[in-house]
Amino acid sequence: MKRMAKLLSTALAATFLISATLTGCGGTKPASESSNAGDSSTSASTGAPAKEITLKFYTATDEATNNQRKWPEFITEFEKKNPGIKVEMAPLVANVNNDEYKKKADLMIAAGEQIDLLRTSALYELTEWADNGVVEPLDEYAGNAGVNLLDEYKGLAPYNDKIYAIPEEITPWLVFINKDMLDAAGLPLPPKDWTWEDYREYAKKLTKGEGANKIYGSFMNEWSNFFTVGTQSEIMDNPFFTADNKLNFDHPTFRDGLQFRYDLENVDKSQVPYVDLTSQKLKYRTMFFSGKVAMVCMGSWMVTDIQLTDKYPHTFKTTFATYPRWTTNSKPNTSQLDGAGIGWSINSKSANKQAAFKFLTALTSEGLEIGHKTWSAWKKTNADEMIKGLVGPDESLYDLEAFKNVVFDPERVDNIVTRSGPGESEIIDVFTEEAEKYFVGGQSLDTTLKNTKNKANAIMEKATK
Repeated sequence: MKRMAKLLSTALAATFLISATLTGCGGTKPASESSNAGDSSTSASTGAPAKEITLKFYTATDEATNNQRKWPEFITEFEKKNPGIKVEMAPLVANVNNDEYKKKADLMIAAGEQIDLLRTSALYELTEWADNGVVEPLDEYAGNAGVNLLDEYKGLAPYNDKIYAIPEEITPWLVFINKDMLDAAGLPLPPKDWTWEDYREYAKKLTKGEGANKIYGSFMNEWSNFFTVGTQSEIMDNPFFTADNKLNFDHPTFRDGLQFRYDLENVDKSQVPYVDLTSQKLKYRTMFFSGKVAMVCMGSWMVTDIQLTDKYPHTFKTTFATYPRWTTNSKPNTSQLDGAGIGWSINSKSANKQAAFKFLTALTSEGLEIGHKTWSAWKKTNADEMIKGLVGPDESLYDLEAFKNVVFDPERVDNIVTRSGPGESEIIDVFTEEAEKYFVGGQSLDTTLKNTKNKANAIMEKATK
């Protein structure tokens, strides 16, 4: 089942195409024209490379995004601080497209092209590359540099007791609330320790109107992590699998969570119905900023969207609340922290691994700090400067005090997924398909869970053969 075996048959055919494409889009020379010496030879007095090394890496973001993040400026500064190391960067895809990046990176690896750093966008991609020996464990390099990666970064996901990637960014989750609607309903800002039942009551009170003029109290996307919201505070790590890699659909939070969403939409009628969401292709940003919904549960990337008033015209202030806890036994402000698997690794075939590690750690610390345009996983990042970069010069649309209280709460519990089970992506697809049928009234909750477990068991059995 290993991806590398499948790709080797196409490697020779792909080599010329990829080399030509990358040379055109990024000005990158073929590997044979770059200084590609291994960095085992170093100066005994300075520890610097004995001769010039050229590192190559390709981004899943386009050139405009890379410029916005000030990565070219960072690379120039890095090269000044590290004489003897040159860095060549270019987009691997025309637009921001993680799937296309992965396909092209796989072809480059199979074809033997130089690519010193690799980026993954999901944990299962990272573990697949680790299992296939594509990416290098970072622990030894960190030890040689006297760095404790767990002390330096949030969101790290050790795999088989080794660290293979450093997050490019992390995503805390929270609830975005239209403050004008909250005030009009006479509701206070939700307390840090509120529950999903409290959320349900807020959604009811924030819902008003009928038909085309109806304003819903709540909006949840069609992603699987919104089907059973209680798992974020009730099940630490991967909710779909137990610690010993068995399916976890018998956990009561799956049943109760599905019922919770169904009731919001079909009993309370306080959340945008799933059938409308999918049939009309409703988008959470548009629904929130146009004033069609009062609350949206979403990742922190949406914070930046608030300032984009040309794209999302609105005048109301957004306030923020913690992700609710499922029961009063759960710790307040517990939610997933995305980032595991969304980061940078060293290609195990790189001839410049020590230099690559030096650049990798710089890129994921000062490299993100310079632009202040992402949610850096680096623990030493300047929080105030990061907020300024994310919200822009006009803070009038933000309740920044509430935002800081949620995201920088010292007691916040980050639920980080560090495990990936066999056949996970297919299992999530099956769960999504069955849950959708339940949400639109096509089948019962019992049938939904039964079908999900049967199909997931078959996928796991096939994946583990």
